[in-house]
Amino acid sequence: MKYTEKIKTIEWLAHNVVRIELPKPAGFEFNVGDAVEIKVADNEPGPFTMTNLPDGDTLEFIIRIYTDHHGKTEALSKLKANDELSFTEPFNTYKPAEGAIFLAGGTGITPFIAIMREMYNAGTLKDSILIFSNKSAMDVFLKEELYEMLGNRYKNVITGDNEDPDYYGNIDEKYLKEHITDVSKPILVCGPPPFNEAMEKNLKKIGVEPENIDLGS
Repeated sequence: MKYTEKIKTIEWLAHNVVRIELPKPAGFEFNVGDAVEIKVADNEPGPFTMTNLPDGDTLEFIIRIYTDHHGKTEALSKLKANDELSFTEPFNTYKPAEGAIFLAGGTGITPFIAIMREMYNAGTLKDSILIFSNKSAMDVFLKEELYEMLGNRYKNVITGDNEDPDYYGNIDEKYLKEHITDVSKPILVCGPPPFNEAMEKNLKKIGVEPENIDLGS
């Protein structure tokens, strides 16, 4: 089934990240970690995850804009309130897992936002860690909320600005070994394909079994 709703609000959370809020259609049900395919203008549809909890009357999407691609995210960034947006039925990408380690590259954090919000409200996020990788501090978003939910279990990693206090460079085997002390925990990984491939490889190097690595569906 296809839905079309008018945008309620659109705001910038960072220089290249927008938050879009839509009314939730009647009968539309989803779980945290679910995504939909969104179509805008003449671009091919693309998957985007709902970042809000399912019990409200809106849908929230947080989207990184890639203007150099001249594609769907650039088109999304040009929308405004009352413009129409079409999307599909929801489908699952990731599921909550108590004690999970969340390993996110850039906007790859979006499937985890609603999951962490639900777990935080339920009191089951206390043993989880978030490792959030971005090129620069300008690319980071929701920082205050993430610290509120996770405290010092939120690890901010900057890869491209060696003057930033959170600079590390690309997350490697050494970094993962230092911050993941229990390799039996479920580890949810989401980011661009090169990030996912590197993380999967390095997680296996530190002793994480393949069945404990969730790369999404």
